[in-house]
Amino acid sequence: MKALFCKNEKHSRLKRIASFLLLLLLLPATSFLAGCQKEDTVEDKTRGNLTIAIGMNQGAVPRQAGVASVVFNEGYVIVREVVFDGDKAAGGTVSFTEERITTIDIVTGIANPPFAMTIPAGVYSSVSLGIEIQDETDKPSVVANGTFTNLEGVRIPLRFEFNSGEVFEASSDELVTLQYATPVTARISFDPHAWFSVITTTQLNNATRTNGVIIISETHNPALFTLVADRLDELTEANFE
Repeated sequence: MKALFCKNEKHSRLKRIASFLLLLLLLPATSFLAGCQKEDTVEDKTRGNLTIAIGMNQGAVPRQAGVASVVFNEGYVIVREVVFDGDKAAGGTVSFTEERITTIDIVTGIANPPFAMTIPAGVYSSVSLGIEIQDETDKPSVVANGTFTNLEGVRIPLRFEFNSGEVFEASSDELVTLQYATPVTARISFDPHAWFSVITTTQLNNATRTNGVIIISETHNPALFTLVADRLDELTEANFE
């Protein structure tokens, strides 16, 4: 019995030593994790949030002789990716990409789900945004619904459809300041009224109608579609709020 007791006592002592050594091994890892957590917290405070919205001129294009008069009251843009590029005042060029499929209402400018980018805080110049449109479904990626009123006062439903994975470039000459916990909104000007300003009343009067609706897309009234589509990229700008 005495020998057995000594053996157990020795075994317990070895277990205590092993536990102590294990604790020593774990301490550096614990300190490392704590250091990483602290570093992440500091890193978060050096970043700012940029949200993306779509802006639209909701008024009609002023009627002029021989110029189409259109009013758009609803529509959407499906965005799949946004690239932010800018020159930082402190030095260096920053480029960030955010991939997220979201539908942005062209009247309210609200994105669902919200589209936000986390970018290093600072003051930026020569800011440009590359907005890639979703194109992997049969659903049009850009839609604008409204009404065309001809010179006789006849109102005709009007629908514009764009379905392509095009990347629109939106730039801004203003300085953009991003700060921690102070969101900045980049409002992209997708303005269908300006797109249609190159189409005459006569062209819309003579457009093919589908169930009483003038549809302008790659397959419906393609000549008019080309005129409007060319304006999309030319007139896309970004304002920061």
